[in-house]
Amino acid sequence: MAATLADIHPDIIQTQILPLLDGRSLSSTAAASPRLQTLCSDDTLWSQIATSTWPSIAHPRVQEVISTFPAGHRSFFEDSFPALIADLSRRNPGGRSWSAPKSDSDLDHSFQTPSELISAVDIRYLDDVVYSRVNFTEITPDFLTSAFGIELNDDDVCISTNRSGFGSTEVVNRITRSIDLTVDEIEGADQPTLSHLKQSITLNWILIDPTRKRACNLSSIKPVFARQDWVTNETHLRFVTVLPGSDPNEIVKCGIKVVLGVGEMGVGLYVKKVVLRMHDLDFGVLNGREFLVILRGVFLKEKDMRRRKVVDDEERWKCYKALECVGDRALEEKRARLGLMKCVKHKFLQP
Repeated sequence: MAATLADIHPDIIQTQILPLLDGRSLSSTAAASPRLQTLCSDDTLWSQIATSTWPSIAHPRVQEVISTFPAGHRSFFEDSFPALIADLSRRNPGGRSWSAPKSDSDLDHSFQTPSELISAVDIRYLDDVVYSRVNFTEITPDFLTSAFGIELNDDDVCISTNRSGFGSTEVVNRITRSIDLTVDEIEGADQPTLSHLKQSITLNWILIDPTRKRACNLSSIKPVFARQDWVTNETHLRFVTVLPGSDPNEIVKCGIKVVLGVGEMGVGLYVKKVVLRMHDLDFGVLNGREFLVILRGVFLKEKDMRRRKVVDDEERWKCYKALECVGDRALEEKRARLGLMKCVKHKFLQP
């Protein structure tokens, strides 16, 4: 007589079978039956999956924050995996690119301003972790009014929150390993190497809001494009995610730049810098307060967001080019409005 799932002891399922699954498979298994749902709800199981996916979150302070999420590590995983994809069909291309909140009260009604934001950043090359860091960004008055950005350098200290240097914090949980590639020491990566890096490098930048007990992955996972800076002999990888703005007519661009340096004699590439910025379609940098409004939109406007794994490079490129088209149309309309205003002004100022 064939054995059924009910014949298998729960301890065997929980210790020998379920740990072999990834997060997506575990979620599907939990939906199969009430018994499996109970077995799959073990936080230790989800903790192992989340930590193996994002090694940076192993930091004790991050683990403490995740433990406060509604369903612990499972909630964190469902927030952070996979990438965020904005539904551009819900956006009006002719609309504004951004309108800043009028005051701090715009945040108070539906979004409690957090005291800090936690960044968990992991970079892999061919599934091997080559870079892993955690950064704690304090939310200060300077953060709210200054140009938003988080910059992780190769030093032991990372400069975060803005370009003025406010909120410098200590880098923790640091892992940095060389990428096993050999390039020209002077000219750097050639085109075949750049193409290989586009396919082989993945990045996750998970932003955690301890106050709201939510998280989101701001990376496009794989680079949108790669280029070689011939002046500095650095390789630049750019990751881009489109996010909803503050009303149905607005979208913004979250850009992450990874700068790779060349090792001695051209042996090995290493991560020198990772930078997160947020821009509107006019290429203006948003400030910290505006960024928190965007973050609120990611957490609350889930109808405008989809989470799915983008594995096709052509599809990722099409999404990026679609954003560029929307931005170009918005810029053309802005120029047209400015030209019309100049014509009207000239007409009325004529003697």
